[in-house]
Amino acid sequence: MDELRRMAACLPVILCIGAVPVLLAGCNNTFALDDGVPNTAPAATVVADAPTPPATPFTKRDSGTYPTFGRTLTAANTQIGDEEAAGSEAQLSALGKARADGSVSEAEYQRRLAELRRLAAEHGRDAEAAIAN
Repeated sequence: MDELRRMAACLPVILCIGAVPVLLAGCNNTFALDDGVPNTAPAATVVADAPTPPATPFTKRDSGTYPTFGRTLTAANTQIGDEEAAGSEAQLSALGKARADGSVSEAEYQRRLAELRRLAAEHGRDAEAAIAN
């Protein structure tokens, strides 16, 4: 008898738990899977045949819009050459080696370093002025 009362007390809880999903499923009217809109892609329409591009790898195509890379691109200023870079590298390496060997005093090293930094700063200003003109 106690078992029957306990089951009778649990029956409303079980019914509520079972009824909640059924009641919530009725609120799903706005999220129907078939809303009447067809999911097929529209038919393709060919407007015109596209011209075949020429066989060359790079051709100038002047479409009247930006950018056009038909002309050869140039730098804003003259670039350093391989020989000049190698000469500068050799000069700086020799200065560093002389400092490490002790054949150049610290004052002489700092003087040469300041001279090279001054040259770099002036060259930058000169190059900017040349580009601006």
